[in-house]
Amino acid sequence: MTFRAKPVVKRDHRPAWEGKDRRNFFLNIGFGLLVAIATLILAVAAGAAWYGDHLAPVGSVDGQNITKDEFKDRLTLEAWRLDQEEGRIRTAVVAGYLTASQAGVQDQLIAQQRQQLAAITLERLIDARLQAKLATQEGISVTPEDIDARLVVEATTPESRHAWVIEIKPATDPGAIAPTDPQKAQARAKAETALKEISGGKSWEDVAKTVSTDASSAAQAGDLGWIQADDSQADEPYLKAIFAAPVNAPTAVVEGVDGIYRIGRVTDIASSTVDADYQVKLQNDGQDLAKYRVMVQADVVHQKLQDKIVADVTKPGPQRKVSEIYIKDNGEPLAPDAVKVRHILYSPKDDAANAANLPADDPSWALAEAAATATYQKLQAQPELFDSIARAESDEGSARGTTGTGGKLPYFDKNSGIDEAFQSAILIDGVGPGSLLTPVKSAFGWHVIQVMYKPTDLDHLKALKVKADAGADFAVLARDNSEVTTAGQGGDLGWIANGQLDERLTAGIFGATVGKTSEVLVLQNDGVSLFKVFAEETRTPEGRQLEQLRSTAFSSWYDLKKAAASITRDQLISGGG
Repeated sequence: MTFRAKPVVKRDHRPAWEGKDRRNFFLNIGFGLLVAIATLILAVAAGAAWYGDHLAPVGSVDGQNITKDEFKDRLTLEAWRLDQEEGRIRTAVVAGYLTASQAGVQDQLIAQQRQQLAAITLERLIDARLQAKLATQEGISVTPEDIDARLVVEATTPESRHAWVIEIKPATDPGAIAPTDPQKAQARAKAETALKEISGGKSWEDVAKTVSTDASSAAQAGDLGWIQADDSQADEPYLKAIFAAPVNAPTAVVEGVDGIYRIGRVTDIASSTVDADYQVKLQNDGQDLAKYRVMVQADVVHQKLQDKIVADVTKPGPQRKVSEIYIKDNGEPLAPDAVKVRHILYSPKDDAANAANLPADDPSWALAEAAATATYQKLQAQPELFDSIARAESDEGSARGTTGTGGKLPYFDKNSGIDEAFQSAILIDGVGPGSLLTPVKSAFGWHVIQVMYKPTDLDHLKALKVKADAGADFAVLARDNSEVTTAGQGGDLGWIANGQLDERLTAGIFGATVGKTSEVLVLQNDGVSLFKVFAEETRTPEGRQLEQLRSTAFSSWYDLKKAAASITRDQLISGGG
């Protein structure tokens, strides 16, 4: 019997999914993972891009971000507002309420705002965030009705009046800072006589041209064109009289804040109008009304906050009557030979800009020299007349008038790059403060020059304080040294209340003894000031002082709050880099 071995079958004990199927499985998983990762990366990139375009911060206030979307929305709305302003200007020109030149000035202001609109918009968003927080702290809230009322104001074109004026300015003695009481009385009497002539039937135009002491307005018979009740350029008492006057009836004689006597007249009135389609126009132009209301809400918050702060500082309280000497910070390091001077310029043909184009033998050069020599001789006998002559006669336009510089110039040294002859004259050795130089010819004309002082301004003001405390006339010191528009009025600031000036200046004023001067006050990157306190009373702010408080009290308060807040800005938008 034969036995055969049974074949042995080798069995594969690996699972069925291993081998080729297994490899395919893992390849598929790997590919799926790669797709998922790629998709995730794309989603993250898209999300990051969307975030960068919409939610990325362009600024923050105390940790609260302002997003790009908020910025873009506000920027669009601000641009729309400017469009409406331009439309109103065009309408006013067509209606005859604005001249082409007046419209040009306003258009230029709008163009400047457009150029800076991104930075302005960001700053307004920052203010809106911070002021909302401050308003809550002050217990201020805004209702939908408040927003509705503000929108009506936006849609309103205020009343305008075609105004005329006759001005009589009191005479002032040469070298004097202010007119005497008899000179004021004489000016008022002249104004009263003019009013009687008009009331008696004499034409307004004839009286204005012959009586007004202001040459520019007299030439136009006193025609000021169309003005509004908030015109910041007009004298406040005159403005109030004009907007209370009936058409074609002269006002009473009004004494202005500036001491000028005026008679006013209104020949036409354009009543205020409300654009009933303002909000419809907004939406038709593709703007979001809800977002616009949010912007207007911020405006209401600002106004309510300002009203509260102003109300706090405009209550009856102590005020001080003061005058100031102010010298502006030079802003740059001064050379050892630096000096400040003032001058009176006599240009050939009274034209400094074209003097260099005239030949040296032109007769007008000799006339300018003769005028300078005559003034030099007069000042040798009466140096106190320097300021009044400069304001009345100098051919340097910025020197003239009660608000001019009186011929004062900034520091000059050997590196100043000014006219060589002028520079050589003022930097000569041995010339001390108060020295009157013989007339000097430059490319601009003939100069009568007085050396004022050498650095520093702080030392100079300390020396003036000593003189004032010893009895020197503070008004004269201010006239001859101060570098602001009040210098021509002896530095007179009138009555000063808390909140009206920088708090450091206010502290100096109220820290001084009545009848004496303050300490010399230094404001970094601003200048140095010296005040004299003439009186103290409990007073209620009114007139221009009230207007000044309304315009400065809030900003003084808010600036401190803003400086204390943690604020960031996108430098590409704000222009900081």
